[in-house]
Amino acid sequence: MSQKPAQRPRQRRQLSKAELKAYQARREDEMHRLGPTAAAEARSLPSSARRTYTLGRDEEFSIIRSDLRRLMLILVCLVAVVVVMTIFLR
Repeated sequence: MSQKPAQRPRQRRQLSKAELKAYQARREDEMHRLGPTAAAEARSLPSSARRTYTLGRDEEFSIIRSDLRRLMLILVCLVAVVVVMTIFLR
């Protein structure tokens, strides 16, 4: 029999205020897209449960990936503006 190495439990860390604000904004967008039933369900949670977020590693990485995609899109747009302005302002 092969034995798997013992896995350490994943540690969850507390999020900073900026991370919480960004997460809440994304959550509001999701609730808006999902419709009124999901939004009402999310608001029915006690305020302490709504304020405290601990994310797993996979959830944190998915948020980071979505932020990086958004930043790359902004970068591409800005580079395109700089190229167009360079062409027209010569």
